[in-house]
Amino acid sequence: MATQAPNEPPEENLADHAYHVIEARIVQVKYPPQHALSEQQLSQDLGISRTPIREALRRLAEDKLVQILPRRGAFVTDVEVKQYLHLLDLRKQVEWFAAARAAKRQTLVQRERMKVLIEELRAGISAPDQAVFVFADKAYKDLIIEASQNPFIGGILTPMHAHSRRFWYYHRDHWADDEAEQAIAGHLGVMEAVVTGSEEAVTEAIQTLFEYLEGFAHRVLHKEHTL
Repeated sequence: MATQAPNEPPEENLADHAYHVIEARIVQVKYPPQHALSEQQLSQDLGISRTPIREALRRLAEDKLVQILPRRGAFVTDVEVKQYLHLLDLRKQVEWFAAARAAKRQTLVQRERMKVLIEELRAGISAPDQAVFVFADKAYKDLIIEASQNPFIGGILTPMHAHSRRFWYYHRDHWADDEAEQAIAGHLGVMEAVVTGSEEAVTEAIQTLFEYLEGFAHRVLHKEHTL
């Protein structure tokens, strides 16, 4: 068994690092559907051993972003519109629950952090850099999960968010000229509703956001059927 270098992070931290790097590359379609994920190549790219890479791939398989096939290896899963619509159907309910709880349970520090993220996203409307937007988007969702103070929410919502970001990136050819602005506006509405502390405002904002998300998915579905 290989020994760990004195200054090397614990193996579980390396697995977390590998997980987040590979997930980001899948979400941003740097690793497209059906892309083969080689443990050896990933180990060389990330400069870490294959054991944390293997753990990261196992976790990504649990999230359904990766499929591990016996004797063949690991592959990035497909992006399917109908499956995504099923995901949105469930995500809407869970996200409403998380946002409603966050509105009532957020601390003053969390509310102030949310206000900072609101300003960052608002600035992104006028000059949307997509990589910045996606990670700011993830930061606010993680903050809502944290503020909900429910230890089970993150494990349910976080993989859904990854799938949603990947779907949006994957179908960039279906974006309208103001697509980024529409998406940012929907997320801003939820953030601002949470900051107010009003469950009614959260309900309205979630409805508006998911009307947009479902509308985008149906737009993609329609274009696929008319090709």
